[in-house]
Amino acid sequence: MRKGHEQVAPGSSQFVSAASLRVRLDWFNKLRWGAAVGVLLAVMVTGVWLRIPLPLGPLLSTGGVLLLLNLLYVIRNRRLAPVDISAEIRLVKLQMLGDLVALTVLLNLSGGIENPALFLYLIHVIIASLLFKGREIFQIAWLAILLFTGEVMAEYFGWLPHHHLLSASEMTHELPFILMTLASFCLVLLFSAYMGASIMSHNRAIKDELVLRQQDLVEADKARMDFFRFVTHEVKSPVSTAQSAVETALELGGDTMSPQVEDMLSRSVGRLQQASRIVRDLADLTRSGMLKQEFLRVVDLSAMLTRVVANQSDMAGRTGQTVQLDLPPKPIVMTTNGSMVEKIMENLVSNAVRYNRPEGRVRVTLADRRASVWLEVVDEGIGIAVEDQDRIFEEFYRSVAAQEATNLGTGLGLAIVRKFVAELGGEVDLVSAPGSGATFSVTLPRHPKGRAAKS
Repeated sequence: MRKGHEQVAPGSSQFVSAASLRVRLDWFNKLRWGAAVGVLLAVMVTGVWLRIPLPLGPLLSTGGVLLLLNLLYVIRNRRLAPVDISAEIRLVKLQMLGDLVALTVLLNLSGGIENPALFLYLIHVIIASLLFKGREIFQIAWLAILLFTGEVMAEYFGWLPHHHLLSASEMTHELPFILMTLASFCLVLLFSAYMGASIMSHNRAIKDELVLRQQDLVEADKARMDFFRFVTHEVKSPVSTAQSAVETALELGGDTMSPQVEDMLSRSVGRLQQASRIVRDLADLTRSGMLKQEFLRVVDLSAMLTRVVANQSDMAGRTGQTVQLDLPPKPIVMTTNGSMVEKIMENLVSNAVRYNRPEGRVRVTLADRRASVWLEVVDEGIGIAVEDQDRIFEEFYRSVAAQEATNLGTGLGLAIVRKFVAELGGEVDLVSAPGSGATFSVTLPRHPKGRAAKS
């Protein structure tokens, strides 16, 4: 058995939580409003318009009791939060018991076995199949059968008064007709209970399997993140030490070092720098959950973006690129997770510079849109093919064109962007074509869901 099986709560194939069951109870209460109003209208039509001699007072009283009970259910649901799923299940069973008893009383007052409304019991069997499992569905069906059979037989033996419908045949009082009707009634309800139980059992089995697979995916993702976190922790120090050692060797060697050795050590430094970037990106990716839990703080996005662009000026200058920064006259200040926003800016701007053409231009724009903040980064570089535009946000994915342009990328930058933007409640869009550069647009809401800022 898979490990995920142990984490499935009992009854999860019925409801995920008490809150989800409460939603169904509220829906059930709305149906009951309609049923009670329908009963009152039917009584008025049959008693006043059709002038059928029925006990209008008791019928109206029964309909009124249904309305009162439903009002109590609604008040209870509004005042008590859904916490205990067992309490919610007990309540819905109590509601069904009250409904079935009320329906039996209504049938007794309006013709009993002569009334075609007797099959309204079927509605409760169908609803039970949506709410309960097999045995409980049959309990509702048998309760309906016992109540109606008891009412019919009590009328037949004279224990309860019978209110005859004008259009009903005298045959309805004969025992063979009564027994045949009760047998048909019993067969229909039990067959409906069986079909409902079978269908819902199949659906719940599918749901349980989906729950288990989801748990497996969550566990696999957690294991992957734990592995990445372990790797970054264990690799960071050796890589930094090796990079420092090689850089020191280059400085100490000076002019006495042969060109071949100097070239080899220089390439080693480049590879170690790339390894350091991978370690940093992995650390950012695995720290996203912790970053999301940080207190939100007031951040000057204009100053932050200015600093990010300035940090990329050296790399841009090596290939003659121009980085244009467009900021609004007034600084854009918002309450957000500063660490995550800065990582988004850094990855987008550094990618634009890295994959831009020599002497090309990078345009970085920040704009205030009242309810949100808009960031756009445009380059004139290699562009991104349509078939790669979805995949570039995957971890470690680098398109063929990107690999040919430079070997310095880690394949994690855009994955971090998408993850952080999503966690901040924003959206990231891409417009690009091969050889025509790329435009990345990020929209961040001014009021993301999160913890309050520190005072």
